[in-house]
Amino acid sequence: MKRIEESNFKRLIGVWDTTGDIKSGEGNLKLMGIDSYEFILDGNYILHKADVHMGNERNETLEIIQWDSSPDNAKMQYFNSKGEDGIMISSIVNNEFKIEGNGLMFNGVINDGNTRITGKWYIQTENDKWTDFIDLTLEKQKI
Repeated sequence: MKRIEESNFKRLIGVWDTTGDIKSGEGNLKLMGIDSYEFILDGNYILHKADVHMGNERNETLEIIQWDSSPDNAKMQYFNSKGEDGIMISSIVNNEFKIEGNGLMFNGVINDGNTRITGKWYIQTENDKWTDFIDLTLEKQKI
């Protein structure tokens, strides 16, 4: 089995300042917080921790990212402070970063220096259309 540290997902490793705008029926809300990605268990997995405020609400997520059949693809299993959990499939090909889950989708870009990720989260509506949910930016902290 290949280790995720040998994949394109190594580009995520580090601590990131996370900001964004959440599209809401009550107007846009601000998203602010920290995301961190680190190799665990001898480089076989990545532990992703997110601690963000979405408007006035704090949300924490833990996620295990594991290699999935090609160096471009990974499975992401998450658990959050709302008691939700799930599995998403993701890919990093060239600078394109995509994530798909149950009713959620992210399309983003990682810059060449691996210091900035920009993109959008979308949610699926009842009529199976995708609608903007969050405009997101992650900036890697300098060590």
